[in-house]
Parts: sequence; structure tokens; C-alpha cells
Amino acid sequence: MLLLFETAAGFALFKVLDEGKFSKVEDMWQHFASPESAREMVKLKAFNKFDNTADALAAATLLIDSKPTKDLRKFLRTHCDGDVLAVADSKLGNIIKEKLICSSNLDYNLRKW
Repeated sequence: MLLLFETAAGFALFKVLDEGKFSKVEDMWQHFASPESAREMVKLKAFNKFDNTADALAAATLLIDSKPTKDLRKFLRTHCDGDVLAVADSKLGNIIKEKLICSSNLDYNLRKW
């Protein structure tokens, strides 16, 4: 399973190391309470840095409307590898699932997260 995380600097894709701990979404915060516990849960797989602040602003604007940018679509096509993709925004997740060529799926359990 992969986690998509959006930051002001770019998009991060994390590989989940222990999917069993994701069974209770409401308790997930405990696994990220410290850097050490977070390192036991996920490992950075890829990061797509924005070229400049204009790109960051454009991405943020589209994400507010739950729309992926061209760079995000390309990034996910390159790095999904058929894994399940967990996305916090359910609308964005549905669009990714419908429009992307990669065979990844949205993990609906994380919509509550």
C-alpha cells in the first residue's frame, strides 16, 4: 500500500511497511506520534518537488477542488506499480482511480483519516 501526502514543497509517496496497523483508522495517529514510530510505519518511496511557488500555488488550487495536476498524474503513473493507493481526499481518490492508467486503487478506509 502507498500513501499519497501533499506538502507545500511537493507530493510525497510513502510505502506502508506494516499494513496490519492501518486496520483501525481512528488509532492511526499513534503510529505517527514520534519520528521513530513513523519510521516503523512508512518509508519514502518517491518525492515530486514543485519547481517554483507558482507551481505549488497551482497545485494547491486544483487540490482544493479535488483535481490532480498534470505533474501529480505523471508522478503517480510512474510510481504506483499496481499498489493500492491511499488518499485522504475521497473525491481526489475517485478521480485518480477513474483517470489514471496505473492499476492502483483507492483505499476507502483512509477517507476518515
